[in-house]
Amino acid sequence: MKITIFLGAGASAAENLPIQNELFSEYFKDLKPSDFDKEMNKELHRFFKQMFNIDLKEDKIDEINFPTFEEVLGILDLAEHRREFFKNFALEMVNKKSDSIRFVRQYLILLMAYSVNKKNTNKYHKMLLENLLKEDILLDTTFISANYDINIDNTIASLYDEEKLPVMLDYGIDFTNFYEGNNWVKAKEPMIQLLKIHGSLNWMYCPFCSSLTLTPYEGGVMRILEDIEGAKCLRCGELTVPIIVPPTYFKDMSNVFLSSVWNETEKVLRESDILIFCGYSFPEADIHIKYIIKRVQTNRKKPPLKIMVFNNHEGKKDFSLRREESRYKRFLGDDVLFTDKSFQDFAKEPGKYIRLLAKGEKVNCENSEEGIK
Repeated sequence: MKITIFLGAGASAAENLPIQNELFSEYFKDLKPSDFDKEMNKELHRFFKQMFNIDLKEDKIDEINFPTFEEVLGILDLAEHRREFFKNFALEMVNKKSDSIRFVRQYLILLMAYSVNKKNTNKYHKMLLENLLKEDILLDTTFISANYDINIDNTIASLYDEEKLPVMLDYGIDFTNFYEGNNWVKAKEPMIQLLKIHGSLNWMYCPFCSSLTLTPYEGGVMRILEDIEGAKCLRCGELTVPIIVPPTYFKDMSNVFLSSVWNETEKVLRESDILIFCGYSFPEADIHIKYIIKRVQTNRKKPPLKIMVFNNHEGKKDFSLRREESRYKRFLGDDVLFTDKSFQDFAKEPGKYIRLLAKGEKVNCENSEEGIK
């Protein structure tokens, strides 16, 4: 039996990482007045002041009704897509009074990276892997993550024990580390595959030699802000850039490494018997994910893919849960088993739910005892 576990933002929120609607407040509330002397924060201050009438220096951050990260990135992506400008914000630096939309976009992505790179707990990711291992189904499981943080990465990598459990983490792509460095080697069996379809904080892409460097156990994207020398490509020594696909409709999947990950994702889902969604609301903007799952559903030779969803949390309104259930079933079919359980609940007893789904039995949909704090 082949199992795929899909991790969405709710799985990261369970470990106290900020969700999309909290990214701006999480970042700006930690800034000191002197931090606005830095070029990135200076430009972000000007951007929010002119575009949203938000004064990051004078307004009380906790009282600001920020637009969502998706909304802000969405309008910039749409402007670039349509080749249109905002006043004082053009696509290129056409004059000294106009900042590039592309610069602001990169600053916003670095802001996001900073916010989700903070130290956090790893309780439930660790619990999930330990319980899958106890059930002897860990090596039959592939993880797909729509998150940029490296919680699941570090949890899988930390399992490695040369004598007791020589299991290795496989991202499904090649890194310069395999050839130029000695801090990460190419995975070999036994291994656990992790497919990060929206990129990762520890992936550094070199647009000069088209290579990818991994920063093990560390969100290397932060080096662009804090250690520019450490952000250089292992192969050619030029500066690298993040591979991070923001949560907007206009997702750019053209990067060769991302394309490989998406191809591997479709292959994995075709071979899977069970697909478990954790902390994922199936949002409208993720049409790429919907597209690939629908291709798998309609083109597979194996029996229909069995799907179960865990996306509840403490304080979540019942109407929100039912709306998500409708969204899943409208697109994927009424056979989707939508539970009232959380990612934490699944992490505690993954084998139990997987066996129930495999047998086609119903899950008792009581309110989750423990939700996202």
